Amino acid sequence: MLSKEATTPGWAQRRGTSSSSSAAARGGSGGGPTVVAIAQRWQHSGAAVAVASPRQAVYQVVVVTGDVRGAGSAAPAVVTLVGSEGESEPYLIGDTGEDRGFERATRKTYAFSSRWLGELQRVHVQQLPSASDGGGVGWYLDRIEVAGPEGEHWDFPCSAWLGKSNSPSGLDGSHERRLEPSAGDHERNLAPAVMRSSLHSMREPSYNLLGAPLHPEVSAVALPHPEKAAKGEKGLNRQGFGYGGEDAYFSCSNRNGITALGVADGVYSWREQGIDAGQFSRRLMEFARHSVDLGTTDVLRVLQFAAKRLRLEGILGSSTACIVLIDQLQGRLAAANLGDSGFLVIGRRRGEGGRVASGAASGRRRQLAIKYRSPQQEHSFGYPYQLGHFQGADLPEDAMLTTMPISPGDLVLLGSDGLWDNVSEDELLDEVERDIVEGVKPSVIAQRLAFLAFSNSLDKDKQTPYSEGASEAFDMVYHGGKADDITIVCAVMH
Repeated sequence: MLSKEATTPGWAQRRGTSSSSSAAARGGSGGGPTVVAIAQRWQHSGAAVAVASPRQAVYQVVVVTGDVRGAGSAAPAVVTLVGSEGESEPYLIGDTGEDRGFERATRKTYAFSSRWLGELQRVHVQQLPSASDGGGVGWYLDRIEVAGPEGEHWDFPCSAWLGKSNSPSGLDGSHERRLEPSAGDHERNLAPAVMRSSLHSMREPSYNLLGAPLHPEVSAVALPHPEKAAKGEKGLNRQGFGYGGEDAYFSCSNRNGITALGVADGVYSWREQGIDAGQFSRRLMEFARHSVDLGTTDVLRVLQFAAKRLRLEGILGSSTACIVLIDQLQGRLAAANLGDSGFLVIGRRRGEGGRVASGAASGRRRQLAIKYRSPQQEHSFGYPYQLGHFQGADLPEDAMLTTMPISPGDLVLLGSDGLWDNVSEDELLDEVERDIVEGVKPSVIAQRLAFLAFSNSLDKDKQTPYSEGASEAFDMVYHGGKADDITIVCAVMH
């Protein structure tokens, strides 16, 4: 697995602490040593004394920055531990010398000296925006792990942005988060969706478990890469299954009240080794659909079933995967996303809370907003997590799992990176809002977004999510879209 190595802070070495390592923030512990720093109390600049006294305790606090595009931040943070017996003083971290800030896919460990706090109940995290960047630097915090003085261990998942998102894969968030301890779901990479309280369904009434079952209306479209299209290659788009180039999708419903949606993006470069690069993604989607048809209601089991069938049949290649299950009776969405395909949920804002649509000629307030968007999983820029036949391929268990309520009127959108790399959130919301106002069907929404992505991918001067990511990754200025296969699955909840 690829990861970015963090440098050893000079001040940490001078204090006799251990060196640093990076680790993909997907539940693993990483292969190298970890930064161990004595955290400073926020009230003063002196270092905390990491020596326990009869009424003191030392807590080892591990801060894990996520492995998503733009996750790192140069801004420091303040952390406070809250337990059943009181709370610690606020501690300032990531503010000294080479240790300033937090790099993508790294773990940093700090020693907090505090009075004994009992059973930990919360961790309060506050990012301190830098004056030099106008307070706009975002930080994708994956989780905080705490080891107590008597061997206790707590996980506090976050999986959300603090401050302005630096990635097309995430939502802007508050500079402060109050994290609750995990109830065991961390073992499965489960990431409860962090949604804004100002958002609700695009229709009233609000979500009600005892209401009528949901009736998702689903449509999809797949377009091959422009060069493939120029050679006469066409996408196959049928009800419930389709593909274009190396992309593929499926949708279906089963007797247990589950509607399933899926998108997979095969890796084109396998063609250089004589392997049909699209067969892997197409069969992956077919097997996932078969699992749902059999009555499976667990999204991870659907992905595991499909991956196992691929191995048993000896199918070569690799692919990203995004699978979403919608429970029509309970009004819940469960998703497994591996790689840089993904999904988002759109809903209507409450009251006048909408922001002005960027670039909208009318200057009107936008009525729709993104309630949740799945983070991308990348080992490095252009190298997403992927299932495959080769040694070192990622596993279904590496997928980011998400669960959240879903309501009548919500719109669920799945896409391959051909969509996310070429269409910004502002453009996407503007298009969907126009479509909702016009009252068009999901099939029209999917087609319009696909052709918007197609057009942007050919524009060499346009600023796109891909050009922004490439500029960051290679420290150069890039412009233009990324020509690619484009697949979109659109589902509107009725």
